[in-house]
Amino acid sequence: MLDILLPPPPRDSGWESDDLDMYDLPDHVELIYGALEVMMSPQRSWHHEVMFRLRMVLDRAVPSDLRIEQEMTIRINRKNRPEPDLLIVEDRPEYGRDTRWFHPAHVRLAVEVESPESEERDRLLKPRIYAMGGIPHYLRISEAAEGLPVLHLYRLDAGEYQLVSEQYGRVALDEPIKVNAKLEGNW
Repeated sequence: MLDILLPPPPRDSGWESDDLDMYDLPDHVELIYGALEVMMSPQRSWHHEVMFRLRMVLDRAVPSDLRIEQEMTIRINRKNRPEPDLLIVEDRPEYGRDTRWFHPAHVRLAVEVESPESEERDRLLKPRIYAMGGIPHYLRISEAAEGLPVLHLYRLDAGEYQLVSEQYGRVALDEPIKVNAKLEGNW
């Protein structure tokens, strides 16, 4: 078992978004409701392959005013700074090479690829947080029994995500970008 010693919260009210940039914290730390979440669980090959294949498809389809980012945080508010697996953001001059987080108003899509240990978080907790930030689209990818990726696309409507489509082994989006492609892989 790997033990990580984290510093105590800098104040009685817990951690805040800006604290993630001021402390020497491990990679892939999220702030969820004022608590640090360190993603140290081993990812399965399936998770990485889905992320890689989806990123390739999205990179080919993204227009020049948007860009694809991977495992970067979104500063939703003072107490929440989640790190989606992939995200589509506006390509803005203020987001240079040293960018550590994105403003939610500039995020068009947040993507979470489920793992057994993240299923509840990706289905219940993360969508609420992304909705608080007003992120217009959420894509959750689960694994069908035969290993095929299932893409669940949600659109924000009146502060809650509504399921728009479910696709098996393919990416078919009309928004925030147009793409229709099979997710090739060893499923």
